[in-house]
Amino acid sequence: MKARSYALITAALVTLVAHAQGDTCTTALPVTSGLHHANGPSTGWQGPGGCGGGGNNGDWYMYVATFTGTINITSCNGLNNNFDDDTYVRVYTGSCGALTCVGYNDDMGSNSCPGYVFATYLDVSVTAGQTYYIVWTDMFDSDDFHWTLSECYGTVMGTTYLDQNTNGLRDTTELHAPVVLEVDPGNLLFYAGQDPYAFCSDSGSYTITVPNPPLYHTAVPASQTYSVNNLGDLVTGMDFAFQPTPGIYDGTVSIWGWNPWIGNNTTYHISYNNVGTEPLNGSVSLTLDPLTSFVSSVPSPDSTSGQVIYWDLVNVQPGASGSIHVTYHTDSTALTTDTVTASVFLDNDHLDQTPPDNSDVITSHPTTSFDPNEKFVDTEWVTMNDVAGGRKLEYTVHFQNTGTMPAVNIRVRDLIDADLDLSTFEMVGATHDHYVQFVGNEVVWTFPQILLPDSASDPEGSKGGFQFRIAPKAGSLPGTQFENSVGIYFDYNLPVITNTVVTEVTTETLIPEQALASGMVLFPSPGDGHATLLWARSDLNGARIEVLDLAGRRVMDRTGIDLRNGSSLSLDLSALSDGTYLVQVTGPEVRSTARLVVRH
Repeated sequence: MKARSYALITAALVTLVAHAQGDTCTTALPVTSGLHHANGPSTGWQGPGGCGGGGNNGDWYMYVATFTGTINITSCNGLNNNFDDDTYVRVYTGSCGALTCVGYNDDMGSNSCPGYVFATYLDVSVTAGQTYYIVWTDMFDSDDFHWTLSECYGTVMGTTYLDQNTNGLRDTTELHAPVVLEVDPGNLLFYAGQDPYAFCSDSGSYTITVPNPPLYHTAVPASQTYSVNNLGDLVTGMDFAFQPTPGIYDGTVSIWGWNPWIGNNTTYHISYNNVGTEPLNGSVSLTLDPLTSFVSSVPSPDSTSGQVIYWDLVNVQPGASGSIHVTYHTDSTALTTDTVTASVFLDNDHLDQTPPDNSDVITSHPTTSFDPNEKFVDTEWVTMNDVAGGRKLEYTVHFQNTGTMPAVNIRVRDLIDADLDLSTFEMVGATHDHYVQFVGNEVVWTFPQILLPDSASDPEGSKGGFQFRIAPKAGSLPGTQFENSVGIYFDYNLPVITNTVVTEVTTETLIPEQALASGMVLFPSPGDGHATLLWARSDLNGARIEVLDLAGRRVMDRTGIDLRNGSSLSLDLSALSDGTYLVQVTGPEVRSTARLVVRH
């Protein structure tokens, strides 16, 4: 018997209402294998009779089987309220006008889901290509809850966390650590982006490892072994504690965003992270280009000084991250041939372990219009030394709702190039709440209930995006090209396919030749500061060359320099400390900027 009587459930009055998306069969939300979030069935239709009973309203999902076998649907999840979330699931097949009940389930019992007697669990035999409708209700209220769809024989669950006190137990203050897991045999990769994570498994015995634990941390245990013997087995406790090497201070910062829009407001997104093992105190500063001006930010700045805006960082815990969203205005006098540069710098109160990643730069040309859905990569080439050193490519995806109604759910699918190492995947930041799944070699970002407004009613609010990093596979040879594009799905519309970005592996000696098309290049970078500037634009007399650090301080200034198309100029910056610098060349109607990394 339940603690509460079914007498509490009353018959629902049938009224004519405009159903929201996910309320009915025809508006069911498409899902694939993975963890999902039911936002709370407060409205909607339960489905036709003869398929169990219980609960009010309904959240509808549509699943198209990719194989012939068994799927598991369950709300047995540590994210749910074990005492309050009394879930119920029904599954139908057929068409919306002629649904056939496949199965239903209410309570799976505490023996199957320890401590959660009201959880739901249902195995369904599916046929490849067949459509199935999954309807969730909550028996006594309209609370939201999490559920998992697994194309599997068994389900595996666990947590990945930063074990700050190294006691081998997950304390309430210890943070989740999103990492890539490898399951062998099979060399299968899963992204533990959810807390706890969950994935499906075939029958047999397997070992889980973490190919790339968080920096300065050791995985404890080094591996986890499990077995799935019976259909529907639920394996829990596959936890990994990442124990720190104490005394390390290391912060990172990055900036990404839309191209400057002449005469209009645009947005920069700043992401920072404490990847060290001690609390971080300091500040993040943004230096804006003279052609742009600060409008506002979330959170608000703590201080400003001319074109430099500051945000204080206080007691940022190891593994913690944050985002700053900056709205800026581009002057109406800006030309599409101008170069607009913004830089960010993270000032750490302690000696930072890796100073080069305490700064970042974004450089682009102003525009009068833009592709609302596009993809960028931070470099068009990497050297063999970059590949050997594990240098990651940084990808940015922008999307915008240019329809006439809010976009309720957005999904982005990215088939990762076979020459990129999926085990090195790392999220940098995103504009909205989301979750990430691996489906084979494809990465899927889901933004549930994003409710992105349309561009006509809210030009800035209609935009979203995210940034991630991934490294080339070791041993990639010169000539190897990494191609990448994404498909963006706005609700039930056909996907918007972005442009394709390409990065090529080359040798150090070929970089200048390949880079001349950009107008100016500095090499080697990283280097010890003895740099060569190659000029590939029209002749420029009396140019000014300035070198700035990322706090906007001028560290070198030379004037009266004549540059010829195809010429080179030696710069001795070896006295500068390790870090990232901006080299700016200005002259009549010319302004070019390049980035130089000094590393002794």
